[in-house]
Amino acid sequence: MPASNKLSRIMQQDIVTEFRCGAPKLRLQVGLQYKLIQTLVAGMLLAITHVVRAGSDSVMSTYTPDLKTEIIRMYWLKEDGTPYKTINNLLDTQGKSRKIHMVINGGIYSKSYQPEGLYIEKGKVLSKLNRQKGKGNFFIRPGGVFSVRNGVARIDTLEKFRLTPVADFAVQSGPLLINKGVVNNKFSNASESRKIRHGVGITDQGKVVFLLSNQAMSFYDFTHYARDQLKIKDLLYLDGSISKMYTPESPVYYQPYPYVTMITVEAK
Repeated sequence: MPASNKLSRIMQQDIVTEFRCGAPKLRLQVGLQYKLIQTLVAGMLLAITHVVRAGSDSVMSTYTPDLKTEIIRMYWLKEDGTPYKTINNLLDTQGKSRKIHMVINGGIYSKSYQPEGLYIEKGKVLSKLNRQKGKGNFFIRPGGVFSVRNGVARIDTLEKFRLTPVADFAVQSGPLLINKGVVNNKFSNASESRKIRHGVGITDQGKVVFLLSNQAMSFYDFTHYARDQLKIKDLLYLDGSISKMYTPESPVYYQPYPYVTMITVEAK
């Protein structure tokens, strides 16, 4: 039996005893105490649930949504066509009508503050798939697409997604660090390029994991931590040094740079 149910049953027995031998004033007082304790217990259980989904150690912060009770959404522009830019602006606008459990910045963007590649929101393509060659992390191949359709999340190579380009939400980024369990061999253990990294992965059990390094890391270390410690079989790099992850337990008080797209996990 869950702890909350057991406690509830014990408290109900105590209240019945008070009802039989106590005065009306006492009965009312006990009833209010019961309601207060019941509310506190429910809050503690909710907090415990969030701690399980949101993990953190000295190396990595993670959030693993429960897609039975949560949904993944993406945001770029408000109804007036202007971008949200910051996590707190998004929370102030969407948080009034939605219960948001996690926010993280989406894929890499261009100098003109547009998505660098594919971006789909609510089934509408707002930026097309980018298969061009260029410099920077985004263009390291293979690139990938993180997409959600009918509550199912997946990570595909650019070529595979191009064959079935339908999604409720999708964002293109790169590089694809792990593809079907195979680690991208373009990154060496000897690399001296160490920065904050964040990405999205899917485990061998099909669970989605959003991960943000808590210290500067090489692509090699970031990838192997995800594979070895989190059992991730598909991993798409999203962005780097400017990245932050919001949860109710870990608010974002300061964001020095604007974001273009953002990914949320919300209550259904």
